[in-house]
Amino acid sequence: MSRHLMKTLPAALALALSASAAQAALPIDFGGYLRSGFGTSGEGGKEACFGLAGAGSKYRLGNECETYSELKFGGDAFKAPNGSTFHINTLLAFSVAQNQDWEQSSPAWRELNVVVDHVGSGALADAKAWVGKRYYDRQDVHIIDYYFWNNSGPGAGIENIDLGGAKLAYAIVRNADPAYGLSADSTNSNAAQVADSKRTAFAHDLRVSAIKVNPDGELTLGLQVNQKRNAPAASAIAGGYLLTAMHTQANLLGGFNKVALQYGTGSAATTGGINLGAGSDDKVARLTEQLMVQPKGDWSGMATFVYEDKQTAGVHSKWTSAGARPVYHFADNLSLAAELGFDTVKPDGQATRHLTKFTIAPQLAAGNSFWSRPVLRAFYTYAKWNDAAQAAAGAGDALSTSGVFGKKTNGSSVGFQVEAWW
Repeated sequence: MSRHLMKTLPAALALALSASAAQAALPIDFGGYLRSGFGTSGEGGKEACFGLAGAGSKYRLGNECETYSELKFGGDAFKAPNGSTFHINTLLAFSVAQNQDWEQSSPAWRELNVVVDHVGSGALADAKAWVGKRYYDRQDVHIIDYYFWNNSGPGAGIENIDLGGAKLAYAIVRNADPAYGLSADSTNSNAAQVADSKRTAFAHDLRVSAIKVNPDGELTLGLQVNQKRNAPAASAIAGGYLLTAMHTQANLLGGFNKVALQYGTGSAATTGGINLGAGSDDKVARLTEQLMVQPKGDWSGMATFVYEDKQTAGVHSKWTSAGARPVYHFADNLSLAAELGFDTVKPDGQATRHLTKFTIAPQLAAGNSFWSRPVLRAFYTYAKWNDAAQAAAGAGDALSTSGVFGKKTNGSSVGFQVEAWW
């Protein structure tokens, strides 16, 4: 080892240790979500999960056949003299099939952004500006994992602008074709793929929230307008818009009620964001209702109702869903949950598809709230469907004749699951 290196090594080591100590002193936020488990179907093999073709979601309890996790890391990177704070947010997600102890899966960066708060004074005193990839103000129904308002992805925006009696937010979110970046000589590509790799669009998202309309009741209004930004020779993209009106009633039997009305056209005939493959005649009308309660006593629960009237690629169909998950709390950490859900899908000119799913699950949870997590569950799930649902199911699906239940139109699963968020 050279004399010069011998002299510089202690200084470099001291500098590294000093930097590490300073970095360790910085507050790092760590959060996330996970679910995992295992089971078997009534016919043997691994657990079966039951969902209806054409429905936007399925009832979750005892009906999730994958290991899924999101790991969230972040922290304050800089605090400006004027009071603004620059906060870094990251979220890494992955999903595997719950088959064995070693399953390789490619993780995905679902969030990677920086948010700056208190960007100005007056109406901007509490406003936040952001740039990056983000879950943007997503709205969902927990028991069916249905994100009925979800304009997420790479974008930028400003939110929480004080209008005096309401809050204003604007975001622009981009969606690009998954084949983006292909060149004419790319392996396994063709002319159509190359053209489509140049498709992209912007979703302009304007929201006015916190509008007081009744005691403990607030209204949120949203307008999303999709703008085509194709490169030359790219396949066409439909424009479109999505209108949303959502009312949230707080302090209702220890919980809340949330109802949303939506209407979308073209590439915005979705639950938010941009459908690059949509046609200009596509349209959707949707009503989403959810009620969560936890009155003083030993029980809690959530119920939901969804009605959707949709036309996609000239095919018109109606989806109706209704269900509930009551939970009885025997003790601070011991409870029994049950879930009953009904789904129907009626495509024009075809028979109506039906699916009924019931689950019962004893639970060991970190508290006696509906939202207490982590929770360890044992579950038994039974489902029944009709011939039309069987005919519409994909190959290998639990409802299909090529699935584990064969020509039967009923089936069951039993197993264990853990779910946590922090």
